[in-house]
Amino acid sequence: LEPMPDGRILPSVQDPAEAAVARESVRLAFVAALQHLPPKQRAVLILREVLAWKAAEVAELLETSVASVNSALQRARATLTEAEGRVPDAADPLDEEQQKLLERYVKAFEGYDMAALTALLHEDAVMTMPPFDL
Repeated sequence: LEPMPDGRILPSVQDPAEAAVARESVRLAFVAALQHLPPKQRAVLILREVLAWKAAEVAELLETSVASVNSALQRARATLTEAEGRVPDAADPLDEEQQKLLERYVKAFEGYDMAALTALLHEDAVMTMPPFDL
């Protein structure tokens, strides 16, 4: 796994104001994903659309099938498209847990820490069951 080139994640900007706008855009995209998508769809959308992973790579990370990844991506796109069409009275504030998750996403993303970002997405999206006594 190679690091993403800077230009593919955030455009190269010289002006500090433009850099701040780019960072805020990333933050708002993560907020939209947190507010509107369940964990698996959020992980699939970020891995496929933002990090440009192949469906097979996402399926392996999330321990699911390629068909499930493609389906989750379609649902995520549809949900966000629908959400864009709505004009909310006020943005729903993030609860404390969502705020912490947002900070972890943004920190990993802005620090180009792909290992931390993929671990976070895996943790967020993969449901584990406690062991049951037989």
